[in-house]
Amino acid sequence: MNRRKFIGAAAAAGLAFPGRARAATRPLRVAVIGHTGRGNFGHGLDAVWLKLPGTKIVAAADADAAGLARELKKLGIDRGYLDYRKMLREQGPDIVAVCPRHADQHRDMAVAAAEAGARGIYIEKPFCRTPAEADDIAAACGRHGARLAIAHRNRYNPTLQAIDRLIAEDGIGRVLEIRGRGKGDRRGGVEDLWVLGSHVLNLMQYFGGDPLSCSGLLYQNGRRASRADVRAGGEGLGLMAGNELHARYEFSRGLIGTFDSIANDGTANAGFGLQL
Repeated sequence: MNRRKFIGAAAAAGLAFPGRARAATRPLRVAVIGHTGRGNFGHGLDAVWLKLPGTKIVAAADADAAGLARELKKLGIDRGYLDYRKMLREQGPDIVAVCPRHADQHRDMAVAAAEAGARGIYIEKPFCRTPAEADDIAAACGRHGARLAIAHRNRYNPTLQAIDRLIAEDGIGRVLEIRGRGKGDRRGGVEDLWVLGSHVLNLMQYFGGDPLSCSGLLYQNGRRASRADVRAGGEGLGLMAGNELHARYEFSRGLIGTFDSIANDGTANAGFGLQL
C-alpha cells in the first residue's frame, strides 16, 4: 500500500464518534490546515475527505497565499484563510485535518483545533516533538471533548485483522519476537525513526501491547554518538543526533521488539516495515 495514499476507511475508523447522534442529512464539516513550504498538506490528509462519505470540506488554511490558491482549486472549494485560527473561529468545523509534515507546528494547530470545538482532529505524523507538547495536546482535547487520531493509517488496514486470526488460530505458530526496520536512506538513524519509524512502532504496539521498557544504542559514523553530534533535524523535528540506531523494547504481552535504522544501508528501502 502506497504510504502517500490514504484509504477512506482509515479516517473513518480513526475519527468515529460513537454515541453522538447527528442528522443523517448533514455531513461532518472538515477544515484542513496546511503550510506550503513548511510541510505542505502532508501525505494526502487534505484530499482524503473528498472520498469519504459523510464528510464535506468547508475551508482550507495556508499561510502561503500562492499555496492557498492552489489548494482551493485542488479541493474545489472557495473558502480560504491565511490564518488558520481565523478559519477555526469562523467555520467551527466538526473535524480538523492538521496536515503539515513539519512537527514543530503540530502542537499549536492541534490545541487551537480543540479549543475551537472540533470534535475530531486528524494529524500528520510525527505527532509532536516532546512529551510536554503531547501533554498540552492531550489536555486540550480532554478539556474540550475532542478526539485525535494520528495518521498511522496502517492501524486500520484490514490485513491486520487477517494476521490476528492467523495468530489466534495458530496458523503461523508462536510469535517469538517483533522486528522493525526503518527505510535506511539518507535519513537513517534518529531522523528515520522520527519520520517513518512511528509507523513501525505503532504496529509493534498493536501486536505487542503497551511498552514496558526501552533501551538503545546510538551511533554517528560508526562511533557512539555524543553531545558534539547534536544537530537540528529536518522538517521541524528539533535537535537530534545519530545516523545509526538500534532499539530494544519489552511489551506487555511478553514479546520483545527491536527497531534498527542505519543511514544509507544499501537496501533500497527493502527492509522497511515489520516482521513477526
